[in-house]
This record gives sequence, C-alpha cells and structure tokens, in this order.
Amino acid sequence: MSDDITNNAVNVRCQLGEATVLPGFAKELVPGVADVVHDSCHVENIAKYANAPYRKAGLVNMLTMDNFVEMVRSRKTGQTSIFVNRGEARAIHNMDGWQDDATVFQLQFTPEWKGWKERNEATLGQENFCDFLEDHLKEIVKPCGAELLEMVANFRQMTRVEYGSSYRRSDGQIGLEYKERKEGAGGRDMALPSEFLMHLPVVKGAEEMTTYEVKARLRVRVHKELHQLMLSYQLVRPDIPEDNAITDIVQHLQQAVGDDVPVFAGNVARTTLEAISCL
Repeated sequence: MSDDITNNAVNVRCQLGEATVLPGFAKELVPGVADVVHDSCHVENIAKYANAPYRKAGLVNMLTMDNFVEMVRSRKTGQTSIFVNRGEARAIHNMDGWQDDATVFQLQFTPEWKGWKERNEATLGQENFCDFLEDHLKEIVKPCGAELLEMVANFRQMTRVEYGSSYRRSDGQIGLEYKERKEGAGGRDMALPSEFLMHLPVVKGAEEMTTYEVKARLRVRVHKELHQLMLSYQLVRPDIPEDNAITDIVQHLQQAVGDDVPVFAGNVARTTLEAISCL
C-alpha cells in the first residue's frame, strides 16, 4: 500500500464499531445494517433499503391513559418497563437493549386545573371574579358553585353601595360592612364563606383516576380609595394533587398492565443510544 493511500485513509467511528476505510473502497461494518460508501467515506445505514426493519424501534404517542394501557398490553415483552413522572408515562419495550422502542402518554394538566392554578392568589374586581366563577361553577361543590356565585353577584348588583371593611366573623365566614349612598343610610353587613371546596381533575386523559378534593381560601378586601370590593382565592397545597396524580397513575398502571411489567415513579435520564452518541 502506497504512502499516499495510507495518508488518505479515514478512521470511521460510530455506535456500531470502528474501522479504517480507504477512499475508493467500500466496507460493511455490520452485515445488512451499516456500510461505508466508497469515495465519500461516510457511514450509510443500508438497513433502510430492506423490506422490513431488522428489529422493532420507534415512538408511539397515545392520547388517553386507556389507549396507553391497551398499547402496552399488546406490545409488552420480557424487557418492558414503565416510568411515570410529571411530564409523561413512558413504556420502554427494549429496556435491556437500545431503549428506543417506546410507547408514551404525555401527562398534561386539564383545562380545569390549569384555570384555577393560573388565577391562584390573583386579585380580581367583582366583575371579573364573577365571570371567572361562572366559567367554573361545576367544579365548586361546597358551597355549590351557583350559591357562591349568587353571594358574590349580590355584591355586584349593589351599584349604589360604599364598602367599609372586611373582617372574620365568629362563625368563620368573612363579614363585610357597607352602606348605601344616600343620606341617613346606616351601615349593614353581609357575609361570604371564608373557604370553599372543589373537585378538580388534574391530568388530561386520566381524569377518572386523578380527580381530587381541593380547598381554596377566599380573600376579600376593600379598595380604600375607590371603596370597591376586590376578591381572590388561595389554593391550599396545590402541589399535593399533582404529586398524588403520579402515585395514583403508577398504581393504576401496575394493576392494568399486570405484575410482569414493572412500573416506576421516575424517568430514564439518557437512553443507551443517547449515551453512546456522547462518547
């Protein structure tokens, strides 16, 4: 072999192995899988020209938890493992191999849960607060949504009222002093509940197993200069339903797919292929 040819030799390194390739020659790294094309000296995946893949690989995204379970049941092997975290439920069917054959269900929050979290502790005027309650009546259970809305709406209808101050009554409710805007009118009192309960689904597509009772504290204050009523609510420990959703999904999947498929609360930080690509 001449020095010119030796100097032009190319060392090709990939996940399948390492080889020295000379320009103008072809070398098969793995029979039927990968080849080095002559002249350009690049690695070519020739498996794509076969009638069928030489092994199963790919990613399937499911839209509901029921469909995820059905797919895992039909695809599970002795190497299938499921990992659940706040982002997704992922079933890897070749856990002891390349870990690139998977079924995934994305864990997304429901519109109901997102709506209440986005407005958590946000101070709203009467009009906006009533509009918000109207959009979420069905989730409020104690007092019922319609009753709570009526209480707040009664304040909204008092266009000729000046609000004084709010205070906590002996029965736990929020008291509110107000007086009508006319001469000689005395002060009066109305009350709102200091807290209310909701039934909120957390994970979209898995509502049946991730619906929880959530408590919210109602906050009422009076704008001192405008004498207008301002309202807000504070969700009590909103992190707990999200954590419970992971635990309950893990338990549900373990029962649904069978004891022969291990289910973990966690995730695969890096697949085998991703790890090799970093070498």
